[in-house]
Amino acid sequence: MAKQLIPEELDQLIQEYLTDGVLTDKERSVILKKAEGMGLDRDEIDLYLDAQVQKIDQATDAAARRQKGKTCPYCGGSVPQLTDKCPHCGENITAQASEELQEIFDNLEEALVDLKSGKELDRSKATVERYARKAKMYYGSNPKVQKLLLEIENETIESAKRVKADARKNAILQYVLNHIKFFIWLFVILIALLSIKMCVNCADENRRESKQKVNELRESYVLDKPKIDEQLDQLTKKIDNLEKPNKNNYELMTRELQKIEWNNISRDGDKEDVWDNGHPVSNEYEEEQKAKFVELKRAYAYKLQKIYKAVYSESDYYKYTPEIIWDPLEIHN
Repeated sequence: MAKQLIPEELDQLIQEYLTDGVLTDKERSVILKKAEGMGLDRDEIDLYLDAQVQKIDQATDAAARRQKGKTCPYCGGSVPQLTDKCPHCGENITAQASEELQEIFDNLEEALVDLKSGKELDRSKATVERYARKAKMYYGSNPKVQKLLLEIENETIESAKRVKADARKNAILQYVLNHIKFFIWLFVILIALLSIKMCVNCADENRRESKQKVNELRESYVLDKPKIDEQLDQLTKKIDNLEKPNKNNYELMTRELQKIEWNNISRDGDKEDVWDNGHPVSNEYEEEQKAKFVELKRAYAYKLQKIYKAVYSESDYYKYTPEIIWDPLEIHN
C-alpha cells in the first residue's frame, strides 16, 4: 500500500511507535485496530507495517556498515572508508550510485507490498519492470538486489495466478447472471416433468390395482363353475319335467315356464363394480351355460306358441300371448 493512501492520523501513530526502531506486538495490535475503525483493510496495513520495519532495519544495517566502512552498491562487498574503488569488483564507488540503489530498493519494496495486497496491480507491475530492469543492469551482482528481485519475481507469478483465478470466478458469475432466466425456466420444466412422472406413476399404480382386482375376480369365477353347472342341470330338469303343452294345459304350462329363471351367479355385489377396458367384467363360461338354458326354454316356448296360434284368432293371438313368448326369448316362426 502506497504511503499516500495511509490517513495522516494513522501514519503519525505508526511513526510515533517506530521512533525507537522496534514495533512490539501490542503496538502493532493497536495500529491494526485503529485502521479497522477507519475502514481500512487489516492485511494491507499489516503489510505496510512490515515494509516500514524492514526499511528501519535496512537503515540501521547501513549505519552499522558505515561505521565499519562503505558497501559497494554493485557487488555488495565491504569497501574501506577512504577508498572510492571496490576491491572486490573494481567498480568506482560514487554517492550517486548509492543513492540510486537506495531509490531502487525503496520503489521495489513499495511495489512488492502492493503486489501482495492485490491492489493497483498494473501500476505495481510497471514499477517493478522499470526498477528491476535497472537493478539487473547496474547492480545485478549485489546479493541483496538478487534476493529482492527473486522475491518480486515469485510474487509476480502468484499475483498472476490470483488474477487468473479471480477472472475465472467472475466469468462464471457473469455467465450465471446472464443466463439466470434460462436456469429458472429449466428448473420449472424439471419440476413439471417430475410432477407429470408422479401422475403417470400414480395412474399406472391404479391400473395395476384394477387389473389385480379383475384377475382376482376372474379367479373367483373359476371357483363358481360347479355352481353354474349345477344350476343348468336343475333348470334343465325342470323344463324336461314340464308336461307336454296342449290345448288343456297351455296356460298353466306358460305360467310354470315363466317361473323357471336363470339366477346369475357371477354378477352379484361388488363384482359388478370391477371394470376391465371400460366394461364390467363378465363370466364367459356362465354366459355360455345360460345360452344353453335359454335355448331349452325357447324350444318349449315355441311349442306353446303353436298352441296359442291354434286356439286364438290372429287378432286375439297377439292380445293373449304372454310376454314370455316374445321377450326375452325373441321366438319367431
